[in-house]
Order: sequence, then structure tokens, then C-alpha cells
Amino acid sequence: MLTEKYDFRITDQMTIPLRPHWIANDSYREKCKMLVLNRSKGEIHKVDFSKLTDYIKEGD
Repeated sequence: MLTEKYDFRITDQMTIPLRPHWIANDSYREKCKMLVLNRSKGEIHKVDFSKLTDYIKEGD
């Protein structure tokens, strides 16, 4: 693939702030959930996103 075709000029108006106003407070993040699928058991669980590290194995 030729990367010369992909020379984009991105202005400040096109970027997203590192910490958008709608997630400025941590209480919003604490409420985030994720779905966990256990394929071997055919189970789906809804858990707090803060538990993400419980589901990641070394090398993932």
C-alpha cells in the first residue's frame, strides 16, 4: 500500500479533546458496563468495565 495517498491534514477543529466534557467526572466512567461472553459455557454477563483486567490474559 502506498502511504503517500494518505497524507491527511488534520486541524484543531477536527480533533477530539483528550477528556471530553461529557466524561469529565469519574462518576460517569464508574457507571460504564461491558458484556462478557463465555463461549465455552454459552453465558453472557453484564459487568462493570473496571473489571476488564479480570478478563484479559497475558499475551492478549
